[in-house]
Amino acid sequence: MELLAGERKRDRIAGWAARFHRSGRLLIPGWDVWRLAGRVLRALRALREYGTGNQSLTNDVLIAMTARTAGMKVFTANRRDFTRIAAIEPFDLEIVT
Repeated sequence: MELLAGERKRDRIAGWAARFHRSGRLLIPGWDVWRLAGRVLRALRALREYGTGNQSLTNDVLIAMTARTAGMKVFTANRRDFTRIAAIEPFDLEIVT
């Protein structure tokens, strides 16, 4: 969703995502992911780390918790958000530069 929303060349990411969808390799967050994401967002708000309307952070939490429940690793350059998420609900994370 974030890739599609942020892409500048409309067909580049859309075509790539469509191939993943057709191959069955696209993960859709289920109830376990939404439950974990809610817990993480609530904890971040309690720490006053973020406001309640930070949509980008919500997307990052959904990515992290989807990877956690699927046993996958998240590769990201977004150290700030993902390390804060991992401090609350650990998942396999690698920061890339």
